[in-house]
Amino acid sequence: MHSEPWRVALSVVLVGALVASAALGGTFLSLAAPFSGDAYEGVDGGVGDGERIENPYGEATVTYDEYGVPHVDAENEEALYFAVGYVQARDRLFAMDLQRRLIAGELSSAVGERAVESDEFYRSLDFEGAAEASWESVRDTEAGPGVEAFSAGVNHYTDTQPLPPEFGMLGYEPDEWTPVDTLLIGKQISWTLSGNFADLRRETVQSRLGDDAAAELYPDALDHDSPNIRGGSDAEPYTPDGDISESVGGDAPVDGDAPVVGDDSSAAIGDDSQTAQSADFEGLYDWVQAYETDPGVGSNNWVVSGDLTESGSPLLANDPHLQLTVPALWYEMHLTTDEMNVRGVTFPGIPFAIIGQTDDVAWGVTNVGGDFTDQYTYETRDGEYLYDGEYRPFETTNETIEVADGEDRTITVRKTVHGPVIEREGTEVAVAWPGFSATNESLGVYQLNHAAEMSDVREALEIWDVPAQNIVAMDRSGETLYYPAGKYPIRRTGDEVVRGDQVFNGSANEGEWAGYEPYGQSSWDGFAPFDAIPHLDNPEYAATANQRVVDDPQFYVGTSMTFADPYRGERIYELLDERAESGTPMTPEDMKEIQRDVDSDRADAFTAYALSSTNASTGLSSAAREDAETLRGWNGSMRADSEAALVYTLWMEEFRNATFADEFGAQGLDEGYYPRDYVLQGFDEESDWYDDSRTQTVETRADIAAVAMNRTAERIDASGYETYGDYNRLDLNHPFGQAFLDFPERAMDGSPYTVFNFRTESQVGSSLRMVVSFENDSSMILPGGNSGNPWSPQYDDQLDMWADGEYRRMTLDSPGGDPDLVFVAEESS
Repeated sequence: MHSEPWRVALSVVLVGALVASAALGGTFLSLAAPFSGDAYEGVDGGVGDGERIENPYGEATVTYDEYGVPHVDAENEEALYFAVGYVQARDRLFAMDLQRRLIAGELSSAVGERAVESDEFYRSLDFEGAAEASWESVRDTEAGPGVEAFSAGVNHYTDTQPLPPEFGMLGYEPDEWTPVDTLLIGKQISWTLSGNFADLRRETVQSRLGDDAAAELYPDALDHDSPNIRGGSDAEPYTPDGDISESVGGDAPVDGDAPVVGDDSSAAIGDDSQTAQSADFEGLYDWVQAYETDPGVGSNNWVVSGDLTESGSPLLANDPHLQLTVPALWYEMHLTTDEMNVRGVTFPGIPFAIIGQTDDVAWGVTNVGGDFTDQYTYETRDGEYLYDGEYRPFETTNETIEVADGEDRTITVRKTVHGPVIEREGTEVAVAWPGFSATNESLGVYQLNHAAEMSDVREALEIWDVPAQNIVAMDRSGETLYYPAGKYPIRRTGDEVVRGDQVFNGSANEGEWAGYEPYGQSSWDGFAPFDAIPHLDNPEYAATANQRVVDDPQFYVGTSMTFADPYRGERIYELLDERAESGTPMTPEDMKEIQRDVDSDRADAFTAYALSSTNASTGLSSAAREDAETLRGWNGSMRADSEAALVYTLWMEEFRNATFADEFGAQGLDEGYYPRDYVLQGFDEESDWYDDSRTQTVETRADIAAVAMNRTAERIDASGYETYGDYNRLDLNHPFGQAFLDFPERAMDGSPYTVFNFRTESQVGSSLRMVVSFENDSSMILPGGNSGNPWSPQYDDQLDMWADGEYRRMTLDSPGGDPDLVFVAEESS
């Protein structure tokens, strides 16, 4: 078929956005759009006028409130979820279809050649097979009928209503929606939050820069004292079977004292197993890093006991930091039956509220950021791999990737006992990840939607498999909880328990996960027991921001490569400590003030380094000296109208690059291999890392700070920037390049390291903000609106409120008035 030039161009933009975002964000939601409003004829932005729809499960109504949130009420759950499927398809069908195509490796059949590489990656890992295994596990549980009814609702809309215009623009029609598709979207969410290839990155740095450098750059733990759990955990005592290495905790030594960056405890990386000689995985890692967990993706949440609040009832706050999208990433809904009343947000394609509250329980989530993937190498011959003393054939299938307007591709998908195999430039590894097995997190979310007390929450979290999430919860009786729920593998090599921060020799049976069955039903016998996971029962307050879970875990959880820098977590605890110690009871407004905080602990730490440039032997230009002086006395507040925040931000970028570019660049490694900022912060002022190997002199921190300040002054002069807001801008564009579909551009407060979170370079930030109170109105805000229809007033009606740190009410009441959609039982229609 001959391709129209505009269709090819749109496909290129679409695929670029999809692959860059690796789903769970990016601009893949409601992407396709026409070049004018003509193709939207008949789309008026309304929400319904009492339209009657047949429902095979019974009666239901949908009433939209002033912010476009559907309030769905039904006589039974299946009737409810049928209506939810219909409504989500009505609002987000194209987004749902794109996301399932992306994770299934079927995007090329819709958008063409540019998606082939993405399809090859996702098809090679067989996420669809994992989703099928999960559906087999979930279908006969209490959540199964709801997923089936949801699918029926999606298909009823597709069968009876005109398709959104995006499908016509790209020239294809969506396939039938199935329960596996819902579980498939769950796999995408899980992978985006917990799938990473940090071991390949570390091994590459080790092979290029040496063991000592890798140990110093990627230590076991960052030297801070603000983990999620700052005191003792309420976990049950647990020792994994077998001998355990001295540094098994990974994110801190066994004695609980975090190591100073570069000390002997960090040198233990990779020393406790018989792994093969370190290999260079750069070619493979360069391919897969686009599909791994983005280290910039994080979140904040916290819970405060009623003992510290004005109402005597607990408070909860949550703001997940994900890709900011057009339309907004999350879909908010309120679901009611005689047995359930829940309001919250979900991803289109999933019928249950992932974050939210019921009448008596509320919960919020952030990403744990631990180490949940392992890679394995093998000795191979003639289509076989060596394992457990014998050569075995790879489990092999040949699959066709259909390519719209192009030549179809055939790829070979291979699997071992550890999982699927990925390969690039002659280097191949098998990948183990709990999500490749049958998992039950969808059932866990379903149970949270029905929770009435804290015991219900704990039961739901006990079956929460992937992704591991820091969950804070509270109930109306006053109980509070922090639990990083998920499946934590215990790696074993022979009789020894070993760490996971290495690429294992699969042929030598290194790093085995007992009880793990990829694409089947796992027993999880070799994983950490639920009660042994570090957690807090009824804390006065607990906060998480993707930093390490606890100083002295009873089993390996992760390292500095998998956990975030501590700056946000430190700041949240500073603010909660101040309020707790003041003796003044906390209110929902206090929670909002913390979410609005823009003071950066990172800036506070590095400003002194920047000011050292004024005393360096390397001279400063007059402009650079003037810029440096703006930082003197600055409090690290990342506000749009601040000149100092602009100077600091650009200087920090130049300082990182000036510190590491000579060593990394000489080995062909880009900034993606640089270590965490907290590692850089810990270097001695005369560290060898500051010495530029390309010069004759020996540079110190002050010299590099001066180099960076001179470059900063040049950038400011060239760009014309005057304040931080000139650089730090919200710029959310529809990928089809039509200005009338874009969100308005504006200056933003905040940074990647502030509680009020925003990063301009990737357009990532607080994808929602929620504050829950049982005694006052709860609050919610989205960065845009709840509708994906550009003609709807709810397309971007919350954007300015979100950017300005404002909120709207989030109640469990019906908005009243006549319903917009009425679902009637088929037999009475």
